[in-house]
Amino acid sequence: MSADVSADAASPYYPARMGLEPLPPEAWLLPQPGDGALLRLRAQLIEAHGPEVIAALPEADAAVAELMDELRRRGYAIAQTAGGPTSLEALGRAVAEDICVLTEKGGGFRLTAGVLCFPNRWRLCEKIGGSVLDVHGPVPDYAEHLSIGVDRFLARLKPARAYLRRNWGLSSSSALFLPAPTPPVDPRHDADIFFRREDQSFFKLPNTGAVIFAIRTAVTPWADMPELIRAEILAMIDALHPAWLDYKSIKPVS
Repeated sequence: MSADVSADAASPYYPARMGLEPLPPEAWLLPQPGDGALLRLRAQLIEAHGPEVIAALPEADAAVAELMDELRRRGYAIAQTAGGPTSLEALGRAVAEDICVLTEKGGGFRLTAGVLCFPNRWRLCEKIGGSVLDVHGPVPDYAEHLSIGVDRFLARLKPARAYLRRNWGLSSSSALFLPAPTPPVDPRHDADIFFRREDQSFFKLPNTGAVIFAIRTAVTPWADMPELIRAEILAMIDALHPAWLDYKSIKPVS
């Protein structure tokens, strides 16, 4: 069932929109305060859940190698590796963002490699090899209202250009590693729930033409969010179709 696209599509918290913002290329994957703690957690997750958080198909090798060279030029200390999952592990230990590699084949982009330490109710091993449409299969409205625009954006994205979009969710858990569904929450009445923010960026590599989709995740107690933001999100929740509430694990408005 499709979500109600008559909800306030102008809101930055409206989920069925791309909401892209230009990002200065030099700011893409720029280290930020607090990254040390995130990198320590990422190392722990890679050790404990390696096959669940890292996946790579052979056709992504050239793109991953180009990405690693790009990051070394930006000052990241990333050791030379043998390619494949070992390269993704090195990236996962060096960069605070999750990294998904989209490579083009047959006129469309596919998810061919990734290191996903902070998933939000999805598993990399279940999505690897799928098209962008396949990956977004559970997302309400994606096939009807977003898929064509996303495909066009990826195809037309110029090399070495970066864009940012913001995504949000609510959760009963503060865990950054959240591959499984969580119980639905009621932000008007539940205590101890959390606001999950994803800053999602896109960058096309100049040589391979692969698109790097990076996700920086932060979790904040809902009660600590600014009142104006909480009010805008609650208003958006009131306007969303039940399909979106179900997808975001939010209890229906009573």
